Amino acid sequence: MATERFFSRVKHDIFRPFTGRHRGIAFEVTVDLYDRVLGVAADYDLVLNRERLSDIVGTAIAKNRDLIVRAPEPIALEQAGEDEELDQTHDDREYARKLIVRLTHYGVIESYSDATHLTVLWRFTIEGKRIAKMFSETRRRTSGGRQRSIRACRTALESFLRDKNHEYLVDAYEYSTSIFEDVCQVADMFNEHQRHLLTRIYTGSKEAINDYFQGVDDFQRRGERYLTSDNIHNHATEIIRLTLQIEAMNPDDLKTIDKNIALDNPGIEEDSNGAALHAFITERIREIVRSTRRTKHEELTQAVGQFTSRFTNLIMRIIRLQTAGRNPFLDFAVLFRGLGEQERQALTREVLRGILPLRLDLIDPRKIALTERAGRRETPIDANIEAPTREERLRAFVKSALEEAFAISSKDVVNRLEALVAEHGFIDLLDLPVEDARSLLLALCAVESVRGETDATKLGVVHRSERRGNGVFEADDFRFSQRA
Repeated sequence: MATERFFSRVKHDIFRPFTGRHRGIAFEVTVDLYDRVLGVAADYDLVLNRERLSDIVGTAIAKNRDLIVRAPEPIALEQAGEDEELDQTHDDREYARKLIVRLTHYGVIESYSDATHLTVLWRFTIEGKRIAKMFSETRRRTSGGRQRSIRACRTALESFLRDKNHEYLVDAYEYSTSIFEDVCQVADMFNEHQRHLLTRIYTGSKEAINDYFQGVDDFQRRGERYLTSDNIHNHATEIIRLTLQIEAMNPDDLKTIDKNIALDNPGIEEDSNGAALHAFITERIREIVRSTRRTKHEELTQAVGQFTSRFTNLIMRIIRLQTAGRNPFLDFAVLFRGLGEQERQALTREVLRGILPLRLDLIDPRKIALTERAGRRETPIDANIEAPTREERLRAFVKSALEEAFAISSKDVVNRLEALVAEHGFIDLLDLPVEDARSLLLALCAVESVRGETDATKLGVVHRSERRGNGVFEADDFRFSQRA
């Protein structure tokens, strides 16, 4: 299968609207349009005609007008002409019209004739839809974590082993691709909150403490489960065991599963590079789980520890400064911040002249020794899992064959009973023939099958008081007949 290339159908520079002085408006318009049409909270009954499109774009422009960069920037002449065209708009409606033309020209959105509404409607192009989805996900960084990908991957693997449905195996593969990213998102959340604290000016310790508890609340909502219920250490061993159990299945069943996966998911077949699809998927899941447990989970634990310790140090410093009263260092920092560039350099020279020593003793270079860097602390990742032996595989194959050999569907049971009732008018459970294993299974499943197929058959079953045997088993007797 030929590889599909993203830019194969793009005739223009599709990212051009997101450059220049009006890039912020173009970004917000694209994200808002995607959220309204295709996002999680989209209005799927929305008919995107010209008027609705102009309203959505105009609303986004009104909310984000401050994102337009007014200062001149060193840009290409072509881009400068497009920016000037948007600068010379009289109102938001004209601005929206020109921005729609721009997004259409560069292949982000397109118009088409709708046969249902007999009018011209608008939609994202294939490439524009992918770009808009990417932009939308960057604005909601932790939205992907809500699916609990670690537990979802394990549940999908268990469902596949139970039902032998290839779609569950593909679901497990899709969930596994989000495990690494979800843990990274939580760690990034802590790092971003720390940067916010270090760049903010606090008027007192109470305000800093409120920020601390805000960070704790964010962690409880978004990331606490990755250290408790969704801890990768709680699920990694079981996920690896399930993948090995899948590889030990009947080879004929695995070939059928590979064929179904290739038909429904040609992209996975292309990524496997000729390997068996089930083996490619299980190996990839194990690799992701081990990598997440070895690196990212360790980084998340460290980020949580640093988050608490840095907050504590920051609050303690603020309290000390408040109790000490007027502080010369803070006065100097306030003065330095209010000066211009040349005044800062002059003040810095005066400070250095006052605090630097007049004598400096240098260290003898021969006394300097290099030390080795400490090795990175890693969490053990070896899972104590034994590969199934040949005898275990043989027993599993024999068990599967026995289950298939002694399985009979409810539909077959009901059809056989309908034929006997049509021939005799009615028939009792203990009078059913039991000459072979299949007829015995039919008799044992008769009552349950008729009661479970009430919508598909007109047979009725009535419990009789006597208990008797038929030479093979003894049970309460039931009578099968046509319902009135």
